[in-house]
Amino acid sequence: MSEKKYAYLEKYGIFRYSAPMNEYTSFKCGGPADFLITPAGYDEASEIIKYCVKENINYTVIGAGSNLLVGDKGIRGAVIRISEDMGIKGKIEIQGEFIYCDASVKKTDFIDFAVDNGFGGVEFAVGIPGSIGGGISMNAGTFMGTYIDILKKIRYIDKSGNLKVRDMSSTDAHYRHMDLDDAVIITGGYFMLPRTEDAGLLRSKIEDIINDRKFKHPWTYPSAGSVFKNPDGHQSWKLVNDSGLKGFRIGDAMVSELHTNFIINDGNAKAADIRRLIELIQKTVKEKFNVDMHTEIKMIGEF
Repeated sequence: MSEKKYAYLEKYGIFRYSAPMNEYTSFKCGGPADFLITPAGYDEASEIIKYCVKENINYTVIGAGSNLLVGDKGIRGAVIRISEDMGIKGKIEIQGEFIYCDASVKKTDFIDFAVDNGFGGVEFAVGIPGSIGGGISMNAGTFMGTYIDILKKIRYIDKSGNLKVRDMSSTDAHYRHMDLDDAVIITGGYFMLPRTEDAGLLRSKIEDIINDRKFKHPWTYPSAGSVFKNPDGHQSWKLVNDSGLKGFRIGDAMVSELHTNFIINDGNAKAADIRRLIELIQKTVKEKFNVDMHTEIKMIGEF
């Protein structure tokens, strides 16, 4: 598609043609997107969706890129990036009984705001990378809880570009998945958090969680966090470890020796290398334990 067709979108945010996606994902790999735009705001994001629908432009929505593997051949069409580091400046504020948080806000900023204002219930999100929108869309969490435990409503842009609000409940959530078929772009969430009796103690607990994750997770290497969901009755890291795959590598894609549910980019890994390593792990675990491994990370674009 010619740049001329995308040119109309340039007024709605920060844009880039032939944008190398290795600069926008935590894996630090992936080929170019035809056109990447970070909207200046959510009204602008709505207009972008409307234009793409009208002109039959394929579009892909991403957040901070911490849970993505983009193919080496890149992404055709427009990539709409909801992130405050270049475009949308997110807001967090108390609205009645809720804390409202824009989707572009980093999880760390949301946690800090909650604790600063005397709220708890955010410990589960400590150490999870990315933005609030990404956390909502995949119902991110740990053994301590998930987003649906505190999420009561979302604001979003639907497939026609309309801004809407929707109530959320536990029936909308699954393990690492949220039923949001009509929501093309999540623009924010309304959270209900319990009051904390001792903010100092909570901060100490949060610091302990961060230190524990730094000790157990390969934070110094590019990765996308946990690669696989935990199958029923199993822990993914143990299945990978017990399959003898700790440290196994294809090119510069490597199963972390520190935490075997992480694949790290140990240099200049190609997306194809990471994908092949994922498939090898799935095949090996299936053959050894007859357990199916499903990914948490999303694979998009052309491989």
